[in-house]
Amino acid sequence: MDRLWAEDLRGLVASVGPVTIAAPELARVEDIQGWGPVTDSVSKSDGFEFLGLPIYRSRADMTFGLRVRSALRPAVMNSDLVHSSNLFPPYTALWFGHDLAVQLRKKTLFVVAEDFYDMLNWEWVRTEKNVLQKLRRRRDLNLLDREVRKRVANASLSFLHTPAAVARYREFAANAVQIRQPVHESADVIDPEDFQAKCAEMRRNAPLRLISASRMESLKGIDFIIRAVSILKQRNIPVHAKLYGKGSNLESLKLLTQKQDVTGSVEFPGTVEPGPPLRQAIAGAHVFLMPHLTTDFGRAFFDAMAGGLPVIAFRSVASQDTVRHQVDGLITPNADAEGLADGIAQFHKDREFLIRAAEAARERALLNTKSMWNNLRAQMIRELF
Repeated sequence: MDRLWAEDLRGLVASVGPVTIAAPELARVEDIQGWGPVTDSVSKSDGFEFLGLPIYRSRADMTFGLRVRSALRPAVMNSDLVHSSNLFPPYTALWFGHDLAVQLRKKTLFVVAEDFYDMLNWEWVRTEKNVLQKLRRRRDLNLLDREVRKRVANASLSFLHTPAAVARYREFAANAVQIRQPVHESADVIDPEDFQAKCAEMRRNAPLRLISASRMESLKGIDFIIRAVSILKQRNIPVHAKLYGKGSNLESLKLLTQKQDVTGSVEFPGTVEPGPPLRQAIAGAHVFLMPHLTTDFGRAFFDAMAGGLPVIAFRSVASQDTVRHQVDGLITPNADAEGLADGIAQFHKDREFLIRAAEAARERALLNTKSMWNNLRAQMIRELF
């Protein structure tokens, strides 16, 4: 499965005990489709049992929902807690597990794991060229939104994993809390000696090393980084940006660096794996940039802080409720290359402010760890019983 999901599930087992995973049973690992760039495996030795569910083949598979219900019914009836989340079509049949648990008056935990509404509106609805297909997608997205509202309303407990999910669903939820779970432990935070060496380098007014890590898609706003670097070049402020990731916009972004005459200041190193490789790449930089144009929330906020980096982000629900402006980062106007350049220039000109922000980011990373959140989630789940 997706590595981030595996991390969350291991934390759940460590917190509350054995878990049964009900999921489509795929024949090949190549068939896995996840959000992250890396997959991982969990097994019975990790405290998991597995319930294989039928695979959705096509719209012509009229028996899919019935087969899902048949598989889930005995599992739900034998469970103490049913844990489910927002699902995209056609997998909404899996919500049967949650709905049956509610009918049986069992404890339920519902998770909204990302700001799917804004993200899908941007990438799935907005980009559709066919008018009728676009209307159908918008209808399906609004239906999904309504179905999520129903389930947070009757769940025993809802975990809202992004600030945007809180803004969208908190008023409908019977009992909900925001979860801001990173994937690092305190031992993964940049060590004091390396951090002090980096602070000394920043005090010497070395050109700022900027970094971002994301999919190279339009909603991530990477083109605004390139334009901001160009603006800084015109102001005689030297910087160097490493933009990690791949995606459909990669080649057009490389072309933009040529047009903006910043090929010597902007680098595209490709993808970087989560874990030690990503932490090493981040720790070698000075400032992390997240110019996302939507309200999607990335754990990269916390990956950056674990590397001792302040974050500069475009203003959104996600960033405003995560980055502490003028404390461990800066919030700049959305979709504004000049505003992003101004934020970078502020750190360039006031190195003591930059170092204070870096120290605050690192201190926050030491307190905001994966195990801390696992313990908090476990405490709230146990309180249900």
